[in-house]
Amino acid sequence: MSGKTILIGVTGGVAAYKALEVCSRLRKAGHRVQVAMTKSATQFVTPLSFAAVSGSPVIADEFRPATSGSLEEWYPHLYPATQCDLFAVIPATANTIANIAQGRGCDPVSTSALSLTQDCRRIFCPAMNVEMWQQQTVQDNVTRLGELGWEQLGPEAGHLACGMTGQGRLSEPVDIVAAILTALSELPLDTNSDVNADPKAKASSESSLLNQKRVLILSGPTREHMDPVRYIGNPSSGKMGLSLARRAAALGADVRFITGPVPMTNLPNSTVKVQKVVSAEDMLSAAQAEFDAADVILYVAAVADYRPAQAFSEKQPKRESDLALQLVPTPDIAATLCAKKRDDQVAIGFALQTEDGQRRAIGKLERKNLDGIVLNYLDTLGADDGRFTFIQRGDDPEGELQDWGRLNKDECAQRILDQAEALLTRNATNA
Repeated sequence: MSGKTILIGVTGGVAAYKALEVCSRLRKAGHRVQVAMTKSATQFVTPLSFAAVSGSPVIADEFRPATSGSLEEWYPHLYPATQCDLFAVIPATANTIANIAQGRGCDPVSTSALSLTQDCRRIFCPAMNVEMWQQQTVQDNVTRLGELGWEQLGPEAGHLACGMTGQGRLSEPVDIVAAILTALSELPLDTNSDVNADPKAKASSESSLLNQKRVLILSGPTREHMDPVRYIGNPSSGKMGLSLARRAAALGADVRFITGPVPMTNLPNSTVKVQKVVSAEDMLSAAQAEFDAADVILYVAAVADYRPAQAFSEKQPKRESDLALQLVPTPDIAATLCAKKRDDQVAIGFALQTEDGQRRAIGKLERKNLDGIVLNYLDTLGADDGRFTFIQRGDDPEGELQDWGRLNKDECAQRILDQAEALLTRNATNA
């Protein structure tokens, strides 16, 4: 990957110092880095510090002296904003999130955000007090940024500088850098995502049965909270769902992506409509709104089977005695949705098993009214590859089984979508 141009917007939060490490790492990775700062941000870290680690002048003022000799100096809100490949706000305070979401240009960061080109990747990394983060107005602005194509990373839960504990910590610099590098690696594909610039890609998408079809993907884990900090979950990474979303979009599908909590690096780009959820009930509710319009439904999410019967609004203190936790089943999302599946819809699920996998997968195939199911194993969790077996529903009570062996998840995604196309053809023939 050749060096890209990255603009980092630094705002007035205590965590502003972490942006120094992000800039340093990105520059060492061979990218051109420039920083824009709000006036408040300069109270936490000096512009000189960012100039030193980025190797570029810092934009800390909306206006330059009349003696400035270049367009870049005359219009700091336009340059490098109109020329950057990626813009990241680190940290993104409640005030800056509001400014960008509502289209206000109040400082070098928010005015730069107004000047970004349509194909510029944009990331924001929230960091603030937990009470501020939980305010409905803040959450409304965060949602609006997502609708505008901004990708969110964090915040994390933990001890905050203000002395409180809860969600509001800036993501760690190494995670932010990883997210940015992943986004940059996708840019050549994303900036030509209409496939018209690539005749081969255009021919591939136009010949696919998924072209112009609605594909609904449920991905990632769910978290079933017992209090704001503790939850029941699993180590699903969302990588399989990401591979399916990318490939389906490349084939011309209209992809709707519902995901539990995963790293931002495992979310598809802004060409895919992403809806983030937390619990199994959240995921079911979101999927019900999308189900009827979907042609293909892919149940890739690792949904927690149980949730605490009681959820506390405050973090529960540790006790010296044992803690008994009553669990109740979460809704069976695939079975609930597919109970009303039409003959022209295709539904493919996943079954992760540690023993007696084939029998149990076939049982799920029938019980959940799926057209096919992908059997995988413990070694696929969080990995880039795994062992996969596809079982298609048919006249044979044992199912039509295809042992795919070990594949990386991109290859597996292509095979799953090939099966979805074959099932669509079968449905059209039988109609």
